[in-house]
Amino acid sequence: MEGILTGLISNVIGGADTVINSAFNGLIDMCFNSENYISSNFGSTVIDFSQLKALILTLAISLIVLKFLKKGFDMYIMWTDGEADTPPLTYIVYFIRAIAMAVSFSILYDWVVQIAKSFGETMLQTMNMADNISLTTTIANIATTGLFNSIVALIGLILLFVLYIQFLMRALEMFVLKLGFPLACVGLVNPDGGVFKSYSEKLIKSILTILVQIILCKIAIVLLINVKMLFGIAAIILAIKTPKFLQEFMLGGGTGGISNVIVTTSKTMELSSQIKRKLSTLKKG
Repeated sequence: MEGILTGLISNVIGGADTVINSAFNGLIDMCFNSENYISSNFGSTVIDFSQLKALILTLAISLIVLKFLKKGFDMYIMWTDGEADTPPLTYIVYFIRAIAMAVSFSILYDWVVQIAKSFGETMLQTMNMADNISLTTTIANIATTGLFNSIVALIGLILLFVLYIQFLMRALEMFVLKLGFPLACVGLVNPDGGVFKSYSEKLIKSILTILVQIILCKIAIVLLINVKMLFGIAAIILAIKTPKFLQEFMLGGGTGGISNVIVTTSKTMELSSQIKRKLSTLKKG
């Protein structure tokens, strides 16, 4: 009976050879540029991503212009907006900031991806990790050594499958965040940055989460190949729980980066201009 179960589990693991072995190759490209992954695997006729991005960018620029005109009309003509004390030149800087961020985001994002990819490849080199390892063959060979090892190997394979599904979800999440970033730039017309600050924080958190998950995944694969099954399973579980794990010390901001600097500078300029205006009024009085 034990031999039958062991052989059955080994066959199940070996049957996933064509899927699992190639699934964990090129994870960085798949997660950060899922549109390229979809186009290369399913053809460019499925979705025209370039046209979709151009459409979103056009919509975002139109909304930025409309918000700039409406808010400017309310502040300087109707005097109904609470930010009427903002100097016109500063308000124009907000507008230019929003347009510049929306237009240049694709270039900045490509730089971030290149840095992340270089970091990930360096980490893999330090672990002597190759992309052409027959993972399922190794696990199937381990499964033939006994019923307990076969059950542990099957659990490891199932967890790898769950982790890969999570990578696909992360890839789609990054695609949505990239696609919607120009729309988030509409908030930069406001002195406080609007939704841009929280949106950029979410984007940076997602990038860090993906990098940590990929590194843990590769460490788990190395452990599995070296027949450290329990440590490998522990690494896979930790990779699956990475979003919750990172959330414990990434709450409350601090990752806004450029957006925080821009918002702080804008508020400082606005406050200094108000103080100068009040001082000049007192001197005239």
